[in-house]
Amino acid sequence: MQPELRSLNRWTGRASVGGAEREWSLIQKVSHRDPKADDPSAWNYWKREFLAYRSGILEDLPGIVAPRVLGAEDLDGEATLLWLEEIPEAIPGRWPIGRYALAARHFGEFNGAYLAGKSVPAASFFTRAYLRSWATRLSILEIVRSPATWSDPLVASEVSAQSVEGLASLHFAIPRLLDTLDRLPQTLSHLDCWRANLIGRRTAEGRDSTVAIDWSFVGTAPLGQDLAILVFGSHLWLDADPREIDSLSSRAFASYLEGATAAGWRGDEHLVRFAYAASAALYMGPPLPFWFGRVADPARRAWLERKCGRPIEDVVQAWSLLLGHVLELAADAERTAERLGY
Repeated sequence: MQPELRSLNRWTGRASVGGAEREWSLIQKVSHRDPKADDPSAWNYWKREFLAYRSGILEDLPGIVAPRVLGAEDLDGEATLLWLEEIPEAIPGRWPIGRYALAARHFGEFNGAYLAGKSVPAASFFTRAYLRSWATRLSILEIVRSPATWSDPLVASEVSAQSVEGLASLHFAIPRLLDTLDRLPQTLSHLDCWRANLIGRRTAEGRDSTVAIDWSFVGTAPLGQDLAILVFGSHLWLDADPREIDSLSSRAFASYLEGATAAGWRGDEHLVRFAYAASAALYMGPPLPFWFGRVADPARRAWLERKCGRPIEDVVQAWSLLLGHVLELAADAERTAERLGY
């Protein structure tokens, strides 16, 4: 039987330390070689996180924190094994807007530092076209034009014809937006930093830090792309309150710029705004109609309710709000690109 490509396990125990018995815990991550993702330049290269930890580049990051690696084994090129420290979450469940804004500031410091004098590490395993691979995996126009996508009555009642046409227009804008993003200065980026991959840590002294886990997509991207993934990835599965998308987006962007400035970045804020808006549109535009089209399938509907922890009515309504903001940012990105002469 073919083993699971990835597994995550928690190990616990007790140990005698200085004559006292103490509890310990750690996380074990196992990744098996995936022949379909064996190219180091591929967005989903199976060995990337292992190589990132083993290289040492995650040991002392500006702004954010990665779990300490306690062991890293390459099992004859067919699997990798990571032993990582376990870090408890200070705010279990849904973060308030303020905590998302703080995480945005931390990521602004992280991304900004590499455009303010800190050198981006040279690594052959970095992903350098993550969003391009993601945004072009699905034929957005084909999905949008298919009647089956909007066939469920609930979806049809929540998504306006104007939004459907907005998605179709986004399809034609994708190449230009991607090419423009590629021309911007590139910085070290996590590229999968939505809520499920973030831990809010609070020290005994009351200091808050943001821990980023799952570095499988680590690579380079423009300043602002990590923020788009943080904000919109967290909304897709309703980790963040969909009714707060506008205010969270605005506050997170402002906090992100504050973090980048604190790290020494002195670039053009308009370019960051373009990268944020364009990345949000490219990150969310293609998958949203795909998931709307799955609501009509009873099995998928049940899966979505379990995944989001909400009735399907709440999920579709949340996605409709998310889509509206995404399309606003898509239009914003095109206007900004035109104004900047890109």
